[in-house]
Amino acid sequence: MSNTDGQHKPEIDRAQLVYAAVLDVVSHTGMVLIAAGFLSYVLRLLPLTVSVEAVASHWHLRASEMNHVLSVPSGWSWVQDPLHGDVLSFISIIFLSMAAMICLVAVIPVFFAGKNRSYALIALLQVLVLVAAVVGIAS
Repeated sequence: MSNTDGQHKPEIDRAQLVYAAVLDVVSHTGMVLIAAGFLSYVLRLLPLTVSVEAVASHWHLRASEMNHVLSVPSGWSWVQDPLHGDVLSFISIIFLSMAAMICLVAVIPVFFAGKNRSYALIALLQVLVLVAAVVGIAS
């Protein structure tokens, strides 16, 4: 039987609503941060680690070669001095790439509250695997 009258709507799980709400906030915040990071880099609102001109003139190099030539900070070294225009742009991309992990962290308490311990455990394990990947445990 098809649903053409629009009166019967499927129930949406609370965990889905929480995940969607958090994803909405994280994605919009991430886009604002990316724009702010880009503008701070291009307009030189903050000091730069690597100038726009240096990046443009070495664009033909592979990433590893460019890092070597320009002495670009790599790994977690950006944490030591995050107030640079290029580092701020990098941080915004890191934040946006962590969207799934942030949403999972927000949903775990919802799973526990709804007595969905197996889903909570799966979400917790996913977060732990992502954190291990970020920290670089496997490498």
